[in-house]
Amino acid sequence: MSRGFMIIFFTASSKDILAHKEAYLEIRNSIKALGHSINRDWINYSIEVAEKNRRDVPTPSIYQDVMTAILTADLIIADASVRSMSIGHQITFALQKKKPVLLLQKLEGRSEAQDLFISGAKSPLLMIKNYTRTEEIRSLIKKFIQKYEATSKTRFNLVLNKAQDGYVEWAAFYYKISKTEVIQNAIDEKMESDRLFEKYLES
Repeated sequence: MSRGFMIIFFTASSKDILAHKEAYLEIRNSIKALGHSINRDWINYSIEVAEKNRRDVPTPSIYQDVMTAILTADLIIADASVRSMSIGHQITFALQKKKPVLLLQKLEGRSEAQDLFISGAKSPLLMIKNYTRTEEIRSLIKKFIQKYEATSKTRFNLVLNKAQDGYVEWAAFYYKISKTEVIQNAIDEKMESDRLFEKYLES
């Protein structure tokens, strides 16, 4: 499998940032250590502001900056250990734009995604992982990136039987997506549930 440079958007709530500082920095540092780039690298500034007991005041353009960063990213990584409607909105937007999302949260015995008001929480592009120790974060990020870091697309001729072609035609019309997206979504869903493939990625 070929490896490629990825642009990653990392988001988390700045509320109680000092309590989650270690985990957030581990996410940032893991992305960079794995050879990838963060297109909106905000974490060090927000920690510095909090440590000086100052308020991190959003700029007027912050919403547009965040949406642009999501659109220009290959992958999205979010830490939802601190609940935030904003994070839920960002993840929903990313999934609507067909961006793979890794949702991390510190395990505290709560439900995984329902509190975030994420539209598309069952999407095969959304991977939800809990962690109990900061040391687990890099491995979770590495597995997520490995799933998507092949840089080139392969074109091949696909022969379908009549029933399969009929379904693809119907699904494309009903869900208002292309026939290619119907097939890609089916493969993504199978990849997500295939435990043998998951073991292969871990090797």
